[in-house]
Amino acid sequence: MRKFFILIVTACFLYSCDPGQTTDLSGSVDAYVPVYSTTAEINNIRVEPQKPTGQAGKIYAYGNYIFQNDLNSGIHIIDNKDRMHPKKIAFLKLPLSTEIAVKGNYLYSNNYVDLVVFDISDPSNPKLIKRVKDVFPATDQKYPPFNNGYFQCPDQSKGTIVRWELKNIPIPNCRR
Repeated sequence: MRKFFILIVTACFLYSCDPGQTTDLSGSVDAYVPVYSTTAEINNIRVEPQKPTGQAGKIYAYGNYIFQNDLNSGIHIIDNKDRMHPKKIAFLKLPLSTEIAVKGNYLYSNNYVDLVVFDISDPSNPKLIKRVKDVFPATDQKYPPFNNGYFQCPDQSKGTIVRWELKNIPIPNCRR
């Protein structure tokens, strides 16, 4: 019985070894690549014309207006006076924004690690009135979100890593 058990364990071990998984150093692999943003890009807040929603986030109703977060891009400002036909009127470009809240005439949001406050007395033209630096903890982006794979080694001189994208690239030097 013991010999049979050893035979089964050995067979399972050998079966799990795949000689076809050798790395071809001349090819390419699917690997995570960091996407960088500079401080100037992150802090570039402005009101733009309305645009389509990319990745819908939280919604906040305020009077006859709706504020819809477009994850990591900004906030859509929607006129909701005609409830059957809401109309986008502007887009508040707010890089790396994921949260919104409104109290009184003020809209609060995150801009990466900073808290920003806007006066929305005129909702179609919000005004930045305050920035509180480093309120939120920075997400550790030294490594991609998944283990056991290749990734392009980060280069801090290129800016802050804001996300990772999976791409087919020449075999990178880093693996996790």
